[in-house]
This record gives sequence, C-alpha cells and structure tokens, in this order.
Amino acid sequence: MASPIYLLLGAILLLVTVGRVVFRNESGGTDWALETAFIRLDFPPEHRAVAQQLAAGLAEVVGMKIKQLTPDHNLAQIADWADDRIYAKDLITLFVVAFGVRCDANTTFRALVEKVAAKKAMSASAAAE
Repeated sequence: MASPIYLLLGAILLLVTVGRVVFRNESGGTDWALETAFIRLDFPPEHRAVAQQLAAGLAEVVGMKIKQLTPDHNLAQIADWADDRIYAKDLITLFVVAFGVRCDANTTFRALVEKVAAKKAMSASAAAE
C-alpha cells in the first residue's frame, strides 16, 4: 500500500526536476557589468568602478569584442569593434553628453576613465559643500 504512494511522489519529483530543466527561464540578456569586470584590474582602486561602468556602456555598443579592451585602446579603435558601423565622433558625443568630458578619437580608455573619475569627484565635492 505504501509502495504506490512512494512511486507517485517519485514521479512528481521527477517531473518537477525535468520540468525545471526543460522549461528554464530565458536569460534576460548579457550582464555587461559582469563581462567587463576584468578591466578593474588595470586601474587603481579609486578608478575601478568608473572603468567598469564605462566598459559596460561600451560593451552595449561593441558587444563581446569588449573583452579585447585594454587601457591603451583609443576611442577610434573601440569604435571599429562595433558590428554596426559607428564612428569615434559618436562615442565622443556620448561622453560629452553623459559625463561632460571632452575627448578626441585618440583619447585612450585610461585617459577617459581618469577624466570621468575627476569629473565625478568634482561633482561629489561640489554637492557636499
């Protein structure tokens, strides 16, 4: 008598387990912050968060090619990685609007991170006053 109950519970457990594997939720997209965390190692502690934030933003434009990023790449090189052709001037405009920093096509990622970090520090100190 107890045997059919155990079989039923076993079948339910099996169906629930297999159902979770077969009907798994689709991923919500790529976690660019996670994909670009490697860049933090190339910067001092006070610039790491900014470097990762900028790299994650660039990753949305260039995709998985962002894994090639080093601090010495310039904006023109990064713009060339995009599948849908964009120009360095588009990235420059983005950084001017988003962060209020001026740069050109030869600005390296390291210099961009330093400019944005300085701008954020200046904004934070102005807000604290």
